Amino acid sequence: MSDVRRRPEQVGSGRYPAVAILLHWTIAALIIAQVVLAGRMEGPRSPETFAVVQLHKSIGVTVLLLTLARIAWRLINPPPPMPKTMPHWQRVLAGATHVGFYVIMLGMPLTGWIMSSTSALARPFILYGVVPWFNIPGLRGMEALHDGAETGHSWLIKVFYVLIALHVAGALKHQFFSRNEPVLARMAPGAMAGRILEPRLLLIVLGVAGVIAAARFLPPPDPGFRPAPATVSPAAPPEPAEASGPHEEAAGRDLGPQQSPQP
Repeated sequence: MSDVRRRPEQVGSGRYPAVAILLHWTIAALIIAQVVLAGRMEGPRSPETFAVVQLHKSIGVTVLLLTLARIAWRLINPPPPMPKTMPHWQRVLAGATHVGFYVIMLGMPLTGWIMSSTSALARPFILYGVVPWFNIPGLRGMEALHDGAETGHSWLIKVFYVLIALHVAGALKHQFFSRNEPVLARMAPGAMAGRILEPRLLLIVLGVAGVIAAARFLPPPDPGFRPAPATVSPAAPPEPAEASGPHEEAAGRDLGPQQSPQP
């Protein structure tokens, strides 16, 4: 989009439009919540753990949909140029980091969805206990694909930690040591580079802390269905239990042998 079509306060300011800013912070908050919820998924099998897993899946689908919306918006509304005072290598590194984040925002939900869809059970789930969602057709029982998706999911988590460290370090460097490069103001309009007690930066820190606390301590919503108590048929011996890892339920496998709608 040309400068003529942008709002006057955006022309030459280097800030993103309001829609891009909203998508940025919403997706960031959801990803932070996902990291915290992943830790809660590793607890003992219980109705609460089951609900946490379903919430993790719901947020993953939400991140995927919002990322697609963000890409569409970015194609229609190109981002503002980086400050001209930034060295070339920093621009290249920033661009590579942004590409990496898009790979993460698409790859992690997709690999999680594949893990769920390739489960032998491959049960559909309900987003936030309200909206029915579906598995990818034709993937049920494909163990090799499941294992590959699980490996990819784990590696993407590691890459995410590296990217977020680079992203935060770069933002803080420009905020505190590069007064002529107001990078934070691109996503936090009005932020002043060089100001130690920048109110918008403090608000971001408080927001991150709030998301972490909510994801760690708040009870998950009702998933809309639950695993039924285990039953063993008297006509046949029980099948041996399958080994499961910390992300097994994220792949759609059981926290209980069956699920039944809530009464």
